[in-house]
Amino acid sequence: MLNVIPVTVPGYAQPLVEACTAWLVTTFFSIPVSFFRIFIEAPIDVWRSLSSSDPDVVLITGANSGIGASLAETYAKPDVTLGLLARDERLELIAEKCRDKGANVITISCDIANKEDLAGALIEFDESNPIDLLIANAGQAGVTDDGSAWEDSWQGIMDVNLKGTINTVMTVFKLMEERPHIGGQIAITSSVAAWHAPPQLCYYSATKAALTSLGRDLRYIGRNYNIKVNVIAPGLIGTRMTLGERKPYPFSSWFTASPKNLANIIRWNLFEDNFVITWPYHQFLVDLAISSLPPRVLDSVQWLIGGAWSVVSPAEDKPLT
Repeated sequence: MLNVIPVTVPGYAQPLVEACTAWLVTTFFSIPVSFFRIFIEAPIDVWRSLSSSDPDVVLITGANSGIGASLAETYAKPDVTLGLLARDERLELIAEKCRDKGANVITISCDIANKEDLAGALIEFDESNPIDLLIANAGQAGVTDDGSAWEDSWQGIMDVNLKGTINTVMTVFKLMEERPHIGGQIAITSSVAAWHAPPQLCYYSATKAALTSLGRDLRYIGRNYNIKVNVIAPGLIGTRMTLGERKPYPFSSWFTASPKNLANIIRWNLFEDNFVITWPYHQFLVDLAISSLPPRVLDSVQWLIGGAWSVVSPAEDKPLT
């Protein structure tokens, strides 16, 4: 065993060392690689737009409202089979709208937190309609609305946002693995909260960060089976989560964007196979900038953000997730 003198950078100097490291990496690696990718990907995108087509079979979870419902209507057209999965009666209303646009719609009533029922429903659908595109969109809002203490609320959020989404993604991933000559595409809905969010959204942000990490790794693994994997990271979109009585962000109704516009952005970016799909983009840039801060600087910023939240939020300093 190599004996090394246990010496490290003093804590007070670490923010400066980390900041300089980040500057060097950005200046001499990130910026050059970004310019290189512009020249490489621009002609590829043109080629895709000329040679690719929309998927024939699309399965969307959480399709009963919000982003999922807007995606369903965006993909609905003649000769397209839509599998719409959710767990309440609002799903049929969305299905009728999609049928009016000429799509063949199959509704699936299922709770993604139920692993056995979910797997059975997905396999049954795929047997008669091999899935070209899965959009794993179902999720639980990052708020506790069942009266339980926030310390005990993690189970429900983890069961739906993390376990349920992983069950969905991996069941379909295995089905696509079996037909590598055809492959497929899987889009995992995360959030800009995966990069940064107020500390009061601790469980919700943890699930979204985990899904983003999963998507990044599956994107690499999936290439061996002709499976494309993408991550959808919406900002503040006008849904029940952001506009409801228990909305997690104070004044969120002032900044929310249209789910229909987001659906169009998602469709085009999936067509181009962009890894992270986010909109409104300026909101993502803010969270990206904060998350890229050196850890000790981020610690100070997080303290300030958490304190500001406690002043403007009706929940004061109580975590909502």
